[in-house]
Amino acid sequence: MTKAAEPVWYYDSPTTFTGSLQRGLGRGAYRALRDPAAPQAVLACVKRDYRWDWLVDERAVYLARLARDLALPVPPLLNLLQENAVDDDDNTFDNTLEILEALGRAGDRQAIDGLRRYVHDGPRWVDVLHAIAADWPRELWDDLLPVARTRLGQRAHADGVLWRSRPWRDWAAVDDQLAAGVAEFPPRKAPRRPLEQQSTEDLLTALRTSSTDQQKAALRELNLRGPQPGLLPIVEKLPATELHGPLGRAIRMLGPRALPLARAWATPPIHPMIWTASLVLAKHGDDSDLPALLAAWDWLDGRTEDRCGYDALAAGIARIGGPAAQAAVPRLRHAWFSPHTFERAAYLRAVTALDPGNTDSLLTEGLWDCESDVRQFAAEHTPLDDMTRKQLSYLRDDPMETPEVRATAAARLS
Repeated sequence: MTKAAEPVWYYDSPTTFTGSLQRGLGRGAYRALRDPAAPQAVLACVKRDYRWDWLVDERAVYLARLARDLALPVPPLLNLLQENAVDDDDNTFDNTLEILEALGRAGDRQAIDGLRRYVHDGPRWVDVLHAIAADWPRELWDDLLPVARTRLGQRAHADGVLWRSRPWRDWAAVDDQLAAGVAEFPPRKAPRRPLEQQSTEDLLTALRTSSTDQQKAALRELNLRGPQPGLLPIVEKLPATELHGPLGRAIRMLGPRALPLARAWATPPIHPMIWTASLVLAKHGDDSDLPALLAAWDWLDGRTEDRCGYDALAAGIARIGGPAAQAAVPRLRHAWFSPHTFERAAYLRAVTALDPGNTDSLLTEGLWDCESDVRQFAAEHTPLDDMTRKQLSYLRDDPMETPEVRATAAARLS
């Protein structure tokens, strides 16, 4: 699922234990192992998915570790799959499935047996089968083929989406009926490009003279051909609001050549392409562009329902650096508590670059963070003491952890 969580008022304060757990902060995981209220607080984060963006924010390993280390019983988690088969605003089914899959990947026998049993009798057995086949060793799911064959029944050729993911293509090698289904639904082909035969000059002409729909089609074709400097002389005459998406991509592809245009768009009053301008300045600008980047940060703050994009600004400000960039440090430290955790690694990298003498506590906390990129960066840079060495050993040896974090922790300890 890709639905985002509810607005920011939905979260408890990040200074509270429950608020830190909801945001996947390292301090929440660290405190949970010492707080008698932790089991119920963790279970609440399983039942209601607190990720801002369910597609990219990480929680599964974070919550699975807490469930394991707090010895939460697995059967109630398995019951959540049965009780919440219908999707809702809590996203209980998908959240719980990801957590149980992580527990099974780490060898938890109850999670393994419970998910395998769900394939036998659960209503959303296909979702569970896809999840375990994607990340578990084949020997843990390969013998479920007869179960899947029986449960598919007459649907064998009716649901083509099945054949585009594991385990169906693996099983097709040994099952003739599944092989027929796979052959019937080959991998998707790239979509046809209606304007592929037109010259670049003709497409630029269409941008100047055609309707909005034709302009969009011309821009999409041009974007497939790489940067188009020929856009620059005509871009101000194009309807930016209507062409926002493809036009923004076209301008970003121009790189440093788009800087004069981006600087003009970043000057008040607010231009429809303000965000494209900000991304160009973040990627290619210099210290003269820092005020515009800080203004873009404030513009994002004014969009209370939008938590996305701060990472690009943080990376750009840190890249430019210098004394003027220090003004961003308080913003970065505030953004650390955002519920949109996918961007947290960018904040940590930026504040480490801009304020290197005052990042020890964030780097240490990062070893417990929900985001694997944060854990990896923290493992590379955190000061070594008894506590951080112990956590690095934990990361190195935990089969739930990503290979990159495990390798980084091992290298740091060596």
